[in-house]
Amino acid sequence: MRRVVADSWDLERGVKLKPGIAGICAAACLLRGTAARADPGTMQRAPGDAAAIATNPIDYATARFERVVHALRIDEPITIDGKLTEAAWQRAEPANHFIQWNPHPGLPASEDTDVRFVYDAQNLYVGVRCWDSDSRHLTVNGLERDFASGNQDGVGIFIDSLHDGQSGFYFATNPVGAHHDVQYSGDETYRNVDWEGVWDVKVTVDDSGWTAEFIVPFKTLRFSNAAHQEWGVNMMRRIRRANEDSHWSPLPRRYRVGRASMAGTLTGLDDIHQGRNLKIKPFAIAKTLDTGLPAGTKHVDGGLDVKYGLTESMTLDLGYRTDFSQVEADQQQVNLTRFNLFFPEKRELFLENAGIFGIATAAGPSGSTSDNVIPFFSRRIGLSSSGSPIPIVGGARLSGRTGPYEVGMLGMMTGRQGTIRSTDFLVGRVRRTFRGQSTIGALLTSRTSASPDDNRLYGVDTFLRFFEKLEVSSYLMKTDTTSRKGQDQARRLGVAWREDDWTLGGQYEAVQPNFNPEVGFVRRTDMGHYSTDLSWRPRPQNSPRIRNYTLGTTADFYAASSTGALQTRQQSVNTGLSFQSGASLGATVSNTFDRLVVPFAIYPGVNIPAGDYQYASMALNYTSDQSRQIEGGATLNTGAFWDGHATSITGTLNMKPNYHVNVALNLSRSDVRLPQGDFATTVVGARVLYGFSTRAFLYSFLQYNATTNQFSANTRFNLIHRPLSDLFVVYNERRETTSGALLERGLIVKFTNMFDF
Repeated sequence: MRRVVADSWDLERGVKLKPGIAGICAAACLLRGTAARADPGTMQRAPGDAAAIATNPIDYATARFERVVHALRIDEPITIDGKLTEAAWQRAEPANHFIQWNPHPGLPASEDTDVRFVYDAQNLYVGVRCWDSDSRHLTVNGLERDFASGNQDGVGIFIDSLHDGQSGFYFATNPVGAHHDVQYSGDETYRNVDWEGVWDVKVTVDDSGWTAEFIVPFKTLRFSNAAHQEWGVNMMRRIRRANEDSHWSPLPRRYRVGRASMAGTLTGLDDIHQGRNLKIKPFAIAKTLDTGLPAGTKHVDGGLDVKYGLTESMTLDLGYRTDFSQVEADQQQVNLTRFNLFFPEKRELFLENAGIFGIATAAGPSGSTSDNVIPFFSRRIGLSSSGSPIPIVGGARLSGRTGPYEVGMLGMMTGRQGTIRSTDFLVGRVRRTFRGQSTIGALLTSRTSASPDDNRLYGVDTFLRFFEKLEVSSYLMKTDTTSRKGQDQARRLGVAWREDDWTLGGQYEAVQPNFNPEVGFVRRTDMGHYSTDLSWRPRPQNSPRIRNYTLGTTADFYAASSTGALQTRQQSVNTGLSFQSGASLGATVSNTFDRLVVPFAIYPGVNIPAGDYQYASMALNYTSDQSRQIEGGATLNTGAFWDGHATSITGTLNMKPNYHVNVALNLSRSDVRLPQGDFATTVVGARVLYGFSTRAFLYSFLQYNATTNQFSANTRFNLIHRPLSDLFVVYNERRETTSGALLERGLIVKFTNMFDF
């Protein structure tokens, strides 16, 4: 394939560029040449690039206005084969001159990338040519959907089809054509990696690089009915052997590709329509369950999921007898704290547009101000407190955007199971965007059943962003529970200032003892929490090995919300290195004071008595280059623990002999020595993934918990026989390891087929 470089920065075309971008692109053209080139070796950036463009820094606030690409309307068919041989691709205008995000922000990308857009009445087509002077050493680690994109070469397309500077869809692939998609909202604040859309991509690799050819049906996107449209668009290229990321519309390091407000512009979209935008997805399921008793159970069932686009940006989801048998089992955790553990949502129905129901936070990166309260936690619907499924009879969800408002409404009914009564759930959410990147909103949740103890939550929240760097967030919530009156509020105020190299954050949060969001999640209740967080990440100049240093400190102070008495005080200092390869090394020293008002059962038969405790600990962590065939990481934490001593280690080892196979081994072990008794906890896990192709996978997740003496296995075969249509075969088993007794064993076959109208 002969490469033709069309210089999109040619001043003869009347494009006016600001000095920053124009200077960088001019330097790149001088260094690389602008004539037609067939030799990919000439595309390497010559020595002296940094000096050539150092006098032309990028103005990130205005760079997006200069990034404009035109989509070409076509009538001839496009064959999705990853070759770009149709004449339409040669006529389409290329978007190129990518700018590095890492490791040298603001410099031209080390390899060229050309992206072209064409479309017809039904689909948007995106052709990407990734020129590479060393295409024999592309890094590829997986075929699976939603592959780990940070660990391998790849290219992605971000599309803000509503052109609201707030939301968008991201479609990415790697050199073997795996699929990865993300839904963004809140101008990158909410990132839903579990969203799945209807689209496809094919890839080919040759001696001078690789080519990706995308097809995205218009019905997958959300856009207005205007006859002439402009969309926000950005593209990202990753060259993993150089640990290099670059974007078409340049971004500062504190932002990622989903930053809709800094995307470029795609023009030329005329007379396009979403169509009826109706998706009907029936399913059939057969189950057999053996609990070790003489009589097992067999069950055949079915259900229906419907998705309908009411408007260009508002979607209605309906579900009848919704089933989640194919979802991977939760990873077991050992809790050595007094507070609740958090398990993530994995069920598809609750994942699309999930960001609408979330509350943004202004917090530092180290986690000292992580979410303690989640007002709506979808795992409260259809799952028991132990994680066992509760049948969902049916439900509806309305989500999307109308003007400056984001709207979400959800209603569901779960069936009776054992002692658990049939329950109705209702969630309502509205959030208004103003001043471009700030929001104010309100939230309501309700749980009602035949029992008299119903529960509701009412809340308001706001998120403010100033100067692109200052963030302020707050919420005020109240719950209404029949048996818990008074002292039932929660509130928070958080502030953060974010620079590329440092972040300063702080917050105040109070949760009263009777605050009880039964459709939400609270990690720690009855407390007032003050916290600060400072992190500095300087970058050495021209270091071939070290990308940045890290130095940070956090301080947390917890007091009883009713009395103000001190509960917990913790200070920590952390330092570390991030290497150009992607590996990292870190250390943290912590000093903790804890006051127990009542005894705490930390382990069966081991109770820590009430009293004051002061203890210090140290943690060391290392993560290797995750692009390698054998990689992993480990964290060692050791030191005083209550009135004794504890040492814990967590580690992972990933083996990827080729992009078909991925084996991950996990270990979590704690050895605790206390005057009240010594004990140890161990959880061992193994994940095995074999990708037959980009449409057929075999997963197996094995776990052993020495604390509960249980072994569990979750094995799934998944065949994607057409987009968003699957065949699942799932085998689950759980045994008691001391006696070998079977606790539970089941085989599930589920078939789904989506009809797209």
